[in-house]
Amino acid sequence: MKRILVAASMLVVMFLFAETSANSQALYFFVTNNTGFTLNNIYVTPAETGNWGSDILPYDLFENSTSVRVDIPADYGSTCAFDMKITDLEGNSVTFSGFDACKLHTLILNADGTYSVVE
Repeated sequence: MKRILVAASMLVVMFLFAETSANSQALYFFVTNNTGFTLNNIYVTPAETGNWGSDILPYDLFENSTSVRVDIPADYGSTCAFDMKITDLEGNSVTFSGFDACKLHTLILNADGTYSVVE
């Protein structure tokens, strides 16, 4: 009887651990626009793919000197390495490659096409 209780307890612990791991993938971070331009699209993709998917900018426009929260879709899997493509109102775009969204708090976009990271 004691073995059954121990086995059942271990199964419960394994189930809870698996549930926590599955829920922990919901990634988000903040993006600060210091480009000098109004932006209108943000696309992210796991670094190992080339499919940009849908625009995930939570608003129609992303004004200069503002920040937005970006939520990475959970169906992108368990990767932490992402690429991001940003477009402006004139259709110009810039791509930022290989950032670690699991450690990222804020991604600051600069006017020269670079970015800096706050973890």
